[in-house]
Amino acid sequence: MDDKELTKSALYRRIIYRYKKALAHHALIEDGDRILIGLSGGKDSLCLMELLGGTKRIHRQQIVVEALHVRMENIAYESDGHYLQAFADSCGVPLHIVTTSFDPSTDKRKTPCFLCSWNRRKQLFNYA
Repeated sequence: MDDKELTKSALYRRIIYRYKKALAHHALIEDGDRILIGLSGGKDSLCLMELLGGTKRIHRQQIVVEALHVRMENIAYESDGHYLQAFADSCGVPLHIVTTSFDPSTDKRKTPCFLCSWNRRKQLFNYA
């Protein structure tokens, strides 16, 4: 094992340790919980999906974990849907993709970034 793999392995073990410690210390997940992950495609949401998918698969807790990715039609940025679907499948987490848009001219006091994030959260709440 080279230095890069060793460092990655140590980091992964540390993340798992802290995740399990937080779950136990704060009683974050109980049997019957339904968890919806807002999947952006960034490292934080992908890591969370992997951790929660592993918890669902390995531990005895009966939880439901699903992920939702919100695409904005009028934003030039687009994530790789095939990659997100393959990653979700590998974690055993169903992935739902919702496409929506917003009109930046509706409120001139708000920036397009604010309106985009607000509409993404709105879609998450509506789906949940």
